[in-house]
Formats: sequence, C-alpha cells, structure tokens
Amino acid sequence: MKMRPLTLRIRRALGLTALLAALCASRILAQDLWVYDNALVGGFEDWSWATRNLAATGDVHSAPAAISWEPDNWQGLYFHSNAAFDCADYLSLRLWVKGVGGSGQQIDLAIQLEGGALTTVDLDTYLPAGGISSSQWREAVLPFATLGLTSCSFNELVLQAATAANQPEVRVDDIRFLFDPTPPAVVSIAVDPALDRRPISDLVYGVNFASPAQLAAVGYPLNRWGGNRTTRYNWQLDVDNSAADWFFTNYTGEDDPPNLPAGSSADLFLRDSRAARAEVVLTLPTIGRVAGPDRLRRWGFSQTLYGPQLQDECDLAPPDWCNPDAGNGRCTLAANPLHCDATGHIVGNDVDDTTIPVSPAFTRDWAAFAASRVGPSSRGGVRYFALDNEPMLWNSTHSDIHPQPPTYDEVWSRGLAVAAAVKAYDPTAQILGPDTWGWCDLWTSAADAASGPSCIDGPDRQAHGGLPFVAWVLAQSCAHLQSTGVRPIDYLDVHYYPQSSEAFGGEAYAALRLQSTRELWDPTYTSASWIGDEVALIPRLRGWIATYCPGTRLALTEYAWGDDAAPSGGLAQAEILAILGREGVDLATRWVVPAAGSKTEEAFRLFLNYDGAGARALGDRIRAVSNDAAHVGAFAIRGHADELLLLLFNKDDAAREVVVSIAGSLTGNFALHRFTATTALGPAGSANPAGGVLSLTLPPLSATLARGRLATNLIFQDRFETATYLGWSAAAP
Repeated sequence: MKMRPLTLRIRRALGLTALLAALCASRILAQDLWVYDNALVGGFEDWSWATRNLAATGDVHSAPAAISWEPDNWQGLYFHSNAAFDCADYLSLRLWVKGVGGSGQQIDLAIQLEGGALTTVDLDTYLPAGGISSSQWREAVLPFATLGLTSCSFNELVLQAATAANQPEVRVDDIRFLFDPTPPAVVSIAVDPALDRRPISDLVYGVNFASPAQLAAVGYPLNRWGGNRTTRYNWQLDVDNSAADWFFTNYTGEDDPPNLPAGSSADLFLRDSRAARAEVVLTLPTIGRVAGPDRLRRWGFSQTLYGPQLQDECDLAPPDWCNPDAGNGRCTLAANPLHCDATGHIVGNDVDDTTIPVSPAFTRDWAAFAASRVGPSSRGGVRYFALDNEPMLWNSTHSDIHPQPPTYDEVWSRGLAVAAAVKAYDPTAQILGPDTWGWCDLWTSAADAASGPSCIDGPDRQAHGGLPFVAWVLAQSCAHLQSTGVRPIDYLDVHYYPQSSEAFGGEAYAALRLQSTRELWDPTYTSASWIGDEVALIPRLRGWIATYCPGTRLALTEYAWGDDAAPSGGLAQAEILAILGREGVDLATRWVVPAAGSKTEEAFRLFLNYDGAGARALGDRIRAVSNDAAHVGAFAIRGHADELLLLLFNKDDAAREVVVSIAGSLTGNFALHRFTATTALGPAGSANPAGGVLSLTLPPLSATLARGRLATNLIFQDRFETATYLGWSAAAP
C-alpha cells in the first residue's frame, strides 16, 4: 500500500492528539476553495515533511510564485485546514504541475479528513498522457464524482512521493477545489402515522446536576448524580474526592450541615429534584473505598511523602489557596527513584491517605437513608441507582487507590455485590450498570486495553468466551436472574462521547458534529475519529440486549455533542433527543445540564416547553424517513389528542426546501416553532398542508417543530422489530 509510509509518518509526527484536532463548519458558498495561489490560502497550513519551497520563483504557472519540492523517499507535501469542507459542495480538485530536470515523477495524491484518507490516487491518472512533463505545465483535474467523494467532509490535501527513489524536482501551482453551483435538491420526507408506533420514554430528556431553578424553568424529567467524584462520595460525611480531575483531593460539600447526613449535598440534590418532580439517578460507589476518614482536606499523592512529581496544584491554581504538596501522581525516575516506576507513575502510596474501606452495606444504608428523606422507590423516592461511574477507568481516574486496570470479573463482582445489597433492602429499586465510559469498554476490559495494542480485544475478553464486555455482563445478569429470580441490572448503562473533539468543542467543530450524531444510530456511518468503525451505538446495544438478556432496558447516562455556546451544539442536541426517542432508548442524561439561555437548553425546551407555557413534544414515535438524512433529519411523534408533531433539523448552512408527504387524513394548519443559529426558540408562523403534503423552507442550521392534527379514528400498527431495525445486525468486529 503506497500510502502506508504517509500514515505512519503522520502518526509519528503528530500523535493521536493532532489526529483529533479541530474541524469546523466552513461551507464556502458561491466560490472556489483555493489551497495555493502564490501562497497557501483558504486557511490551509503547511504540515509537510518534504524538502520544499512554498515561494519558488522563476518557473511558475502564474506569477509570482509556485511550490517547489523533491518527491524523494516517500516525502510529501501536506496541507491542513482547521476547517472541514463538505465534499458535496465541490465538483473537482484542480492543480498544475511541472517537472524540473526530468519527467515522469511518481506521485500519489490523497484528499483526507484528519490524516485518514478519503481517497488516494496516482496523480498520473488525472494528467494528460505522459504524466508530469519537464517541458510544460499540465493541469490535473480530479472529479469528485469519479473519486466517489459525495457524502463526506475533508480538510487535508497530501501529495506524496510514491517511491523511495531519488526523483527530480516537481513544481505545483494554482491548487483549488472547484465549487459546485448546483442548488441543493428538494428533500423528500415520508411520514406514516400507521407504522412503527412505539411510546417514547420521557426519561430520555434528562440531564446531570440540574439546579432547582433549571428544573423549574425547563421541566427536565430526570436528574443524575454522577461523574468521577461520585465514585468516592461518602454520604455519611458529605465528602468526595476530585480524583485525577484535580490532584486527587478530598473536598466537603459547600455547606457545613450540623446533622449529617441530613443536609448533605447529596441529600439536598435528592430533595430538590423530587420536589421539582424530577426522577433521580443516584450513583453508588462500588470501588470498595470512599473519601474519609474525616472532613479534612486530604490528597492522594503528597510530594513530601512520595517525592517530587511533574505537576502540583500550585502549577494551575492561585497561590492564595493552592496546595504545593498535592501532586498529580506522575514522575520521572531520575528525579524520584524511590517512588517512581518505569512508566512514570507514583507507586507505593498509602490508600488510607484519602479513603476508608466500605462494604456493600454502606450503599444499602445510603438507599435506606434516601428513602427516609424522599420516600421509598415505590412511592415517589429514588428509583434509579447506578453502579459507580465508569469503573473501567478506575486505573486512570482513581489511580491513587486503584492503579491496577480493572477486569471483567472485578467490575462485575463489585457491581453485583452492591446491586444485591440495594435490592435486598428495596426490591423495586432499578439498577443501572455497568456504566461504560465509551467505545473501548463496550468490547473489553481496562486490563486488555492496558496490554494493547487493541482496546476492543485481548486475553481478558478471550478468557470470557470472546464476548464483548457489555454482552458478557448482560449474559451474567440474566444468568443471575434465572438462578435467583432477581435481575441485578435493570438498565444497561453506557456513556458515549464522539471522539473528534466535537463533544465539548465550540463552533469550530460544527460540520463534523452535525454528521457524527449518526454514530448513535446509522450502521452505514463510519466514525471520522480514531474509532474508524461503524458505531451504530443504539441498535448495536439493543441487539446485544435481545441476544444476551432480553427485558433489560437501555440507558445513556453521559453524552455531549457540543459546547453550550455553540449554535451547532444546540442543533445537534435537538436531533439527538429525537434520535433517542426514535431508537428506543429508555433513559438518558446529558453531561451536564445546559447553561441557562443557551442553544443547548433551547434544544431541550423544543421537547419539554416549546411555547414557554409548558407545551411538550412528547408521545409515541411513528415512521418518518428523509431521503437526505445527512443534511435534513426528520422525526415524527404521535402526541395527545391526535396531535402530529414533526421535527425537522436542517444541518446545512443553506436554506433547504422540504416536501413532507403524510399518509392519512389531516385537519387544519400546522403551527411552527423554531430556533436557528441566530434566533431564539419561538413561534415561526404556520403552514397549510395540501392533499397530505406539507411544503416548508427550513432556514440554515435550524430546528423546526411543526404541530398539526390527525383526523380521528386512525388505526395504528406497531411493526417495529427491535433486533432487526434498519436491517442491522449486532456482529462483533
């Protein structure tokens, strides 16, 4: 494979972080995208590793400058943009080349997205007969249609020597992507209220750590107490530990309640949430230790006790309150030979510095205390209990007390013990587990990931029948149910964040963000991140449930798809909420609650309070199919009293015309509510369907709710089949 040296060179030079660097929405309207015009333009940067001159004079195609380079020993020109460009916007790539001192140089060309080639070709194929000439400039024209570049994004262009041989100089000039002036096609959407009807769970509209004011303003139905700090939360002392997030330090709650555990931060969280009629997901420690033994500030890696470390709290915090003794647990052998291991980690620290051991009875007693404060789960109390937070990351997030990578057996046995203790006290409690952190621990354990090179397979997985970790946990859960009559895990609980920085990044990641939501459901969509696979998260998990433990519900208790201030983050969030409902997720909580007044909060209001007076877009999902889901997402809900609610998401930065064909009879007009990148959620007029067809113009980057009414006496059918939705199967990679 000719491009292999390029791929290796990029990875060695840039590393994983750079491969996951910024992408952004940058559709260039009505003009060509220039890469080189006497200098690099269009925001492109020079990441080349060849000997080159980007301002060569003399022999040029258009004065005053061209690019000069020697295509020797696999070397290449590498031009990168922090913006991502939509392949559909361009007809071709055009560039001029000429040999100096010789002809026939062998060059490969790649158009790619963050180091992953979308297409790689022999440049000679797109030049006139004879290839590169030393006597004349020749234009290479690479049509996108021929290259298969239609539904994709790109941000990099690479020209690489296709041989290790010493080749004569090549000059390159006037590099541009030719704009496609064809207006976007009308999007066709088919809605059938008689197909695929299934209730949407109200609990998919949950968040993490909403305040009483936020619960009241938006109407979030579910509030999660979760995250890294809950792994060591001591409910009796109201103390947690910041773990690797902040120097492994014990902190007390903001207040100093006189009658602990009454008045603790967790106690207030439970009471405030239930007072607002929001259900609670309460995370229970399963790691076997919690913060203690007192309410003093303690830290896990003392530099006084365990030697100098690479960073301490005062490197990042103001000197008036930071603690210079609190290290980050990282070190060098040269500076700290007594306590530093060969991997650069502090070893031999005392876990009693910050924690005390606890048994499963500790969590059982917490459930009992919670019931004493807000009632039992069967009568309005806490119904949902999660088995810790991302236990397959304990060896990194909580390395001061759990440096060993967890295994299948440890995570399962610790979780089972806590689940059994809680259910023995309260049989109606609903348990969520195993609380995976992302792609890797869907498949295997931290122990396998630590041994490398793959994070989806290894000896631990093979020792458990070769089953993916989540599939194995499901099988264990149903085996326990069959032998004891008690289901230890009621909800399969996972976390998932897209891995190309769009999860928490700003508008710089808009283009990729608005496509990567397809990782949640689309079996034809390949993740553009290091995952590089067809994720299809929800149908994959539903397939595993159907195979290994039918009757288990599905929870996604951490996810995020954009900074609150990013308009595209709000649009992505709105579509995600629609996806969660359509795909049959039973419970979901976004990390964290959106900032008040943000676009992301508007996404939740679209479903929970779209008119500002409590109107909600809830009910049963029904079939809605867009013929261009990559650019316009379409969803439909059968609401109360024959309501028909259409949710239309224009992810394009140009207005799109849509024609919605609705089976059955309609009555009256459709009232519209909408938010865009520049306008707040609010009324947007009305539309009158004609003959069962609704025609709309969707503004750029907009979320539209169209509320109409079906004629009465419609008969519905549920033809949804869980394991075969969209024809996808749950085969392991």
